[in-house]
Amino acid sequence: MTRRMLMLYLAVAVLAAAVAGVTSGTPHGDLIYFGAYLSVVVLVCWSAAKRRRDGDRTPWLYLALGQVAWLAGDAVYPVSTLLQRTYDGSASAALWTVGYLAYGMALFAMARRRAGRWLRPAVLDMLTLTVASSIVIWVTFVSPYLAELAADPLGAYLYVMGPMGDIGILAGVLLLVLSPGRRTGATRLLLLSAVLRIIADLGSSFIPSLELATAVGTGVILLSNSLLVAAALHLNSNELTVAARQAPTLHPARVWFLGVGLLTAPAVLFARHEYAESERLLLFVATVATAGFILARFATALRSLEQAERTLGYRSRHDALTGLLNRAALGEELDACPPGSTVLYLDLDGFKAVNDTAGHSAGDTILQTVSQRLKATVRECDPVARLGGDEFAVVLTGLGATDGIRVADRILQDVAMPVEHEGAWYTVGASIGIACTTDTGAQWRPDALLREADTAMYQAKRLGRGRWVLADVPA
Repeated sequence: MTRRMLMLYLAVAVLAAAVAGVTSGTPHGDLIYFGAYLSVVVLVCWSAAKRRRDGDRTPWLYLALGQVAWLAGDAVYPVSTLLQRTYDGSASAALWTVGYLAYGMALFAMARRRAGRWLRPAVLDMLTLTVASSIVIWVTFVSPYLAELAADPLGAYLYVMGPMGDIGILAGVLLLVLSPGRRTGATRLLLLSAVLRIIADLGSSFIPSLELATAVGTGVILLSNSLLVAAALHLNSNELTVAARQAPTLHPARVWFLGVGLLTAPAVLFARHEYAESERLLLFVATVATAGFILARFATALRSLEQAERTLGYRSRHDALTGLLNRAALGEELDACPPGSTVLYLDLDGFKAVNDTAGHSAGDTILQTVSQRLKATVRECDPVARLGGDEFAVVLTGLGATDGIRVADRILQDVAMPVEHEGAWYTVGASIGIACTTDTGAQWRPDALLREADTAMYQAKRLGRGRWVLADVPA
């Protein structure tokens, strides 16, 4: 979906949510709500079904299941009324529970794929903040009403289910936020959708008027579900399931949020025990000071470790001489490229002679200069790698054979330009093999294309060097 279409959809979603909220409780309002919600469910299911990779599809299938369950749970009461059957809320409770579980599982599945090997720190931070939030939700929304809830088990479950389900959604949101990975419009829309769901469930309790609370809750919930569809239809929706390639950075605010979570339970404990006011204050200040010292030391140690990990991670993926990606990193980049991309395999002509006569220092200068020229020829999103010796590879992300040939011609011209080293000028050439799929819907075989480009490069060598050859790759 284009940006313009997405903005149009969001405008319609906001309007529909507002109308559904204003007309809630009326027959026309129910039709508007269920009609809009049914459209949301259909779009979510369609978005999940059209995703090709199982890993990308699974979280969206969970979200689709959750939306179907919530819609069915909402429809039980009006259907029972229409059929003149007794409504006790048990069927709705079961369906709503499935919806909350599916929503939470979807967020956890996304976060797990995004975080990769950095999942454990995010999980620990999420557990800290979730436990703290659970204490606040329990004390605010559940504990004051325990006596009343004990007399009606089903009513108690219906009342507690929302806050408890929100804790699960909050845990998924926190895990997604605390996990590394790209965060553009798709991620923000999904997070806003989850946050609005929590606000709709918990915020309505603070509205004194039941009619107003119902109107606000209806509108906000419909808007939340509509934003979920917007995240699914966003051009960058795949970022929600793509594994992070760099270690997360520790923002100072994250440490202090953990500190707040650490202090939540002691704060509630001090507030509820019959200590003298001065004693409670002293205990609280001492706890804050101790936690502050620990967290400051914790942040310092983590920053040092993260810096070392980033350095090691960079060295493991990049060539030390040129700064380009190495062969292993190129494999990862190829796996992440969309079908229809083009691979250029490049070998320098005449490099060995220069290296043997002028020395390795001149050869290193040539390799560094060629690397800079290759990076300047392509876009920032196009990976460039040194495969070893004087062999390089360029991946043109999402570009076909026509663009590959154009870039290859440019590379041949740029590489052939003289290179200066210690007052002397040296000239090398290049032979290039080009390989790409002829159909963007064909199965993407990055390793096979790299081999085909390598073979085409050697064919260019045999034909006289200083040229490119396009490999014949089947669709």
